[in-house]
Amino acid sequence: MPNVTISVPEKLKIEMDKIPEVRWSEICRDAISRYIAQRKNPTPRIELELRNATLTHSDIRTGYPTLAMSLRIHNKMDSEITVDRIIVSDAVFIPPGGGHSYGIGTAYDLHKRNINPHAVGGAMVFLTLPKDKIDDLKDAFDSTFDWRASGTVYVEGFKNEYRTDMHARIPIDDWKSVVKKVLKEPK
Repeated sequence: MPNVTISVPEKLKIEMDKIPEVRWSEICRDAISRYIAQRKNPTPRIELELRNATLTHSDIRTGYPTLAMSLRIHNKMDSEITVDRIIVSDAVFIPPGGGHSYGIGTAYDLHKRNINPHAVGGAMVFLTLPKDKIDDLKDAFDSTFDWRASGTVYVEGFKNEYRTDMHARIPIDDWKSVVKKVLKEPK
């Protein structure tokens, strides 16, 4: 069997020496084998869940109305992953009862984040709604309506991205409040 040399930090080596009965080469061999087996699947085993979507009249970062999305990313793998980016695309508002849907754009989270094995990470994605889009849609809804989009997560080391559909309800009172504040309409 070929030999491979690995380097570990001094503190880790001290901890390893405290457990002399462990065959560290076996531990490393198993970990490397699991890692390689997982990477043979071109798509990461993760889940993306929309925890909450909140419509606000003014995002502190941009000053524009925003749909703020709180996302949960569950790493279902035996090794740590690095999420490279998250894209929420093809976002649409859908009136009650269906009918014509209104495209509202795409949002990005380009912050890298590590998620431990079998752990959960989070992300916030903000979809800015320009004032002219609010003006165009101000009379489109008369009751609570749906928001739908496609969520895509890119994970380093994987050929394919993970995709899922997302859905939330936008309360009509929230919509009316945003329209009123953004367009400064009288009561």
